[in-house]
Amino acid sequence: MKIGTFAKLFHVTTDTVRYYIELGLLLPDKKNTQYQMNQSCHDDMAFITKLKKFHFSLQEVQEILTYQRVTNFSDHEDINYYNNLLIEKKKQLIKKKDEISKAIQLIEKAIQSSSLTSKEGNFTGVPLSFVNLLYCPKCHILLEMKDVTIKNNYIQKGGLTCTCGYEAAIEEGIIITTNLYETSPYPSYFYDIETIKEMNHSMINLFEKGNFWFQKVLQSIDLKNKLIVETNIDAFVTLPKYIDTLDMSASYVFSGYSLAMLKKVRKRIEGKNPKLNVLYILNTDLNLPLKPFSIDVFVDSYTTNDFSLLNPQFPINILKNYFHNDSIIVGGYSYYDNWSKSLINISSLYPNSHQHTLYPKYIDENLSVNGFQISQSENIGYCTDPGPFFDYHVKNDKFHMSMYLASTSS
Repeated sequence: MKIGTFAKLFHVTTDTVRYYIELGLLLPDKKNTQYQMNQSCHDDMAFITKLKKFHFSLQEVQEILTYQRVTNFSDHEDINYYNNLLIEKKKQLIKKKDEISKAIQLIEKAIQSSSLTSKEGNFTGVPLSFVNLLYCPKCHILLEMKDVTIKNNYIQKGGLTCTCGYEAAIEEGIIITTNLYETSPYPSYFYDIETIKEMNHSMINLFEKGNFWFQKVLQSIDLKNKLIVETNIDAFVTLPKYIDTLDMSASYVFSGYSLAMLKKVRKRIEGKNPKLNVLYILNTDLNLPLKPFSIDVFVDSYTTNDFSLLNPQFPINILKNYFHNDSIIVGGYSYYDNWSKSLINISSLYPNSHQHTLYPKYIDENLSVNGFQISQSENIGYCTDPGPFFDYHVKNDKFHMSMYLASTSS
C-alpha cells in the first residue's frame, strides 16, 4: 500500500506518515525509492492512533511501541506494565480535567467582573465647571451658550456662539468644533481591536515604556486643580490608562479627529471614575474653544509626530496662546536618524507635512522657538518594524522613541 492510500485510511496527512517513519514508529518496506506500507505498519498505526486518543505524547507512544515490539505484551508482567501506564495516564487526565474545570470557573468569574455596569448612552457631558473656560479661539472672549440641555450638572446638548461668527455644537456631551476633516486622517483609531492586533509587539512595548514614563513624571508634579490637555488622541492616547492614579481635583481635556475615538476614551475613563472632571472636543486644527493661558499641563503623547505629519506647522506654535508662564509639557516624540530612508518617504507620502517632522532635533528646536526648554529627557528605545500603519517606514530603519519634560524658558 502506498503512503497516500495509507494516510487516507487513517485520516492523517502524508507528511504525518513520513514523520512517523522518520521517528521509527512505522517500519514500511522500501521498493526502489518508494515506501510500501505493510501489515505491520497497519497494526502499528492502529495502536498509535489509539494511544494518541488516550493523550499519550509521541515520545510516550514511542516508548510503549518499543516495549510492545520486544515483548508483544505476551505475559502478565507485560500486560501489567501496559495497564499501569494507562492507570497513570488516567490520573494525569483527571488532574488536568480538574484544572480545566477550575480555569473555566475563573474565566466565568472574570467575564462577570469585567462586564460593564453602565449602559450604552449613559454618558455624562460637558461639566458645568468648564463653562467659564469655554472661549472663542478667534477673538478670545467667553462663548455664549444657547438651547442647552442640562442633566446632573452636565451639559448634554446645545450650542456655543461668539459675536465674531464662531460656532460650535454640543452633541451627546461632546463639543463639536467647525472646520473638521470630512473623514478622520487615520484609517482606524488607537483602541480599535484590529489596529491593536496588527501593530508590532515591539512598538506596543515602546508605547508601554512611554506610558510608564508619562505616569511617573505626572505623579511627581503638583496637579491639584490644574487643567491637563491631551490632543490628537486618535493616533495614540496615554492619560486614560492611569488617569485614576493622578490627582482627582485636576480637570482634563481630550481632543481628537474621530468622534468614535472620543466616545471610546470617554467610556474608558468613566469606567474608571465617572466623577472625574473631563471635557471632550472633536477638533482637527488645535484651535480649541478654551480660555487663553488656561493649560497648566499639556500631554504631548506623540501629538507633535501626528499633527506635523498632516500639517506644515508645529503644534505648540498653534497652542501657545493657551499656555502661561508656568505651563509644562510632558511629551513623547518619535524620530529617525538623519540618514534614514523613511524621512524621504514622509516628504513624498505626506507633501503637506512639516519639512523636519520625525527628524532628531525637530522637537528641541521648535520647543525653543516657542518659549519652552527641555529640562528632562530619556531615549527609551527603538524598533525597526513599527507596523503597517506607519506607511512611510522603510524596513530596518530605526524608529526611535524619546520622552521629555519641558517648561517655559522665561
